[in-house]
Amino acid sequence: MWTNQKKFPTPQEAEEITCKDDKIVKFFDYVFVLRPTLFFPVWTVYAAGYFAYHRFAPAGMNGATRSMAWDSIWLLGFLTLLMGSAYILNQICDRETDARNRKLFLIAHQHIPLPVAWGEMIALAALGMFAAYWHSAAMAILFAVIFLCTGIFYSVAPFQWKDHPFLGLFANASAAVLIFTAGWWSVETEALPALRHALPYALAVAAVYLYTTLLDLEGDAGTNKLTFGVKFGWRATILAGAILQWLATLAAFWVKDPVILYPALLAAPFFLRASVKQRRCDVSRAIKLPILFLALAICFKVWQYVLVLAFVFFFSKWYYQQRFGLKYPSLSAE
Repeated sequence: MWTNQKKFPTPQEAEEITCKDDKIVKFFDYVFVLRPTLFFPVWTVYAAGYFAYHRFAPAGMNGATRSMAWDSIWLLGFLTLLMGSAYILNQICDRETDARNRKLFLIAHQHIPLPVAWGEMIALAALGMFAAYWHSAAMAILFAVIFLCTGIFYSVAPFQWKDHPFLGLFANASAAVLIFTAGWWSVETEALPALRHALPYALAVAAVYLYTTLLDLEGDAGTNKLTFGVKFGWRATILAGAILQWLATLAAFWVKDPVILYPALLAAPFFLRASVKQRRCDVSRAIKLPILFLALAICFKVWQYVLVLAFVFFFSKWYYQQRFGLKYPSLSAE
């Protein structure tokens, strides 16, 4: 969700600005094709599910709430591989439109050969599913549904939920519920309470997703993608996103979950400002800040998490600067 919407350079321009130590930097192409900065919301929502179990589940209320168990951490590692696989699949399916729009070009511009991308995608998905099955049959089913929702149904024809207004919204909200449930189930598989307490996270992710369709409005319309922003336009989409964000705040108050309640309250004025001002910079700010606030809430639970976030953020900035001359990722509103 922390994304920079600038157009990327052409392959020829990219080659000209590749750093001198090119072999070392190019090696990291196979890491960054996973889009590591997109793991921030995955890790954060998963951790929120873990801590929600310890706060709300009867069996978990006496457990530690200032750290994460190692079993849950390694399971999160394999969930990260599974999500990375889904992100690769998305780029494989979108390689032609990404090439035309000059974005996400590691696969689109053949910096990573297509057969290699397929092999990496399959290997990571297999590793994630194997680890989930080792944990429990219930977790294996949950991981399979996560991959179907975020990978197959989201990206692959004839489904391609990402290109439809309500199916894209449903996929993103559902992914939040499923990942939150994975964090809850990493301790104990108990379904209904996890679904109830996942509601504010689903609404918050849905709100942010709607705003991302606005930043990609021109490119999506030009490639016949009927996203929510394309179908309903700027004003209606901003209003819908703001309503979802306020509903997320109310849902957080209803379930009495401070991990999302305070970040939602902090984020609410930015959605309100976007809905009033109707400016691109305000929309961009409303996209980036909620996940930052939520991640900081998790950092109050696990202080080491801030080190992980900082490492991925600054390592990503180094890679994109050295490899392609880009200032990415960025928290600035543009």
